[in-house]
Amino acid sequence: MAKKKNHIITEEQDIPSEVMEKLVQNRENILNTPIKQEKKKLNLKYKKQIIVTLAIAASLILFALINPQINTAIKNAFGISQDSGVAMVENNGIEHELHVTSTQNGREITLTKFISTKKKFAFDYQFKLDDEKLKDLLKKQSSPDRVFTKNTPNAQHIDLGLFVNDRDEDLFGGVTSQSTFRIEGDTFYGSVVAMFNREKIPEDAKLTLHIYKLFWQDAEELDQAYIEASKTNSPFGVDNALEYEGDWRFDIDYKPLTQTADTQIRNVKNITDIKATSDPLQTTIHFTVPLKDFRSPENFFTPEITLYKDGIEVEDQLFTQISNLETGEIEISINLSSLDTTSVYRIQVNEVNHLSGETVREIGFFELQNQ
Repeated sequence: MAKKKNHIITEEQDIPSEVMEKLVQNRENILNTPIKQEKKKLNLKYKKQIIVTLAIAASLILFALINPQINTAIKNAFGISQDSGVAMVENNGIEHELHVTSTQNGREITLTKFISTKKKFAFDYQFKLDDEKLKDLLKKQSSPDRVFTKNTPNAQHIDLGLFVNDRDEDLFGGVTSQSTFRIEGDTFYGSVVAMFNREKIPEDAKLTLHIYKLFWQDAEELDQAYIEASKTNSPFGVDNALEYEGDWRFDIDYKPLTQTADTQIRNVKNITDIKATSDPLQTTIHFTVPLKDFRSPENFFTPEITLYKDGIEVEDQLFTQISNLETGEIEISINLSSLDTTSVYRIQVNEVNHLSGETVREIGFFELQNQ
């Protein structure tokens, strides 16, 4: 049975620094709506593509940042196996490989991997690359001469649905997702990692994944529109150059993983109210830092998380960060699996000037390890 599609609230890309600065400044209450992004006085209205969504509570000065590092996990290599949570599951021999095919409008897509917990899921898919127009668009997108979103040459736009026990409610909302692709021979390989803002998948769920649309824009047209709009401080956007639409449906054989861990907190400095919840794909951590002590009307500072794994700084472990600048409350998710009982993570919070990007001072830190 065809399912009604919900709107995907995020399509992750690296955001130009000028745009991100204005996003932080404006902090509008736009939960589940596209953002008009500003570069100086330029209003960036990006058609048919949501770059990032900020979740903001109406009564709080609360902003959610999709950390620029989150793409790193699958930017330099392909597949959900590059996510360290997924890799830990694979190393423990937990089954998640599939070979499920679905055909819509003459296009066959094969789902090759799928794995989930109550809060996070990831999958790999592939299809035959036999479309010359798509080949040309992908070549332009991967060009090193890109101007706009040049740091995400392998980002892939995809509309999804996720359903439980054949119910009509689409779970795929309130989610942070990242997607990428690679080409090998005549095959297009895609990968998606997504995390809900709360536990939404029942532990006994029989899941069905739907792919509704894959779409691409002409990178050269997008760059030109961006350049022209910058001259006149006007909105810009381009239509999708190619779309594959349908309802590719995949019934998943594997139930969500529910293994938990007792996460130990130690070596705490200047951070309070630390709580951690770990599942096989990620760990969610809540804590409070004294942000208000470091703010003034003249200087607006933001908290930035630096992660260390076994004493070494890592750039591919932080998935999301949500910060409340009124209370100093922060929630982050990192790719620490509950199955990993040996790694020691250090979470360091720095105060960063949002205009210059320079670190002002260390606010505090703590360590955690699963038992």
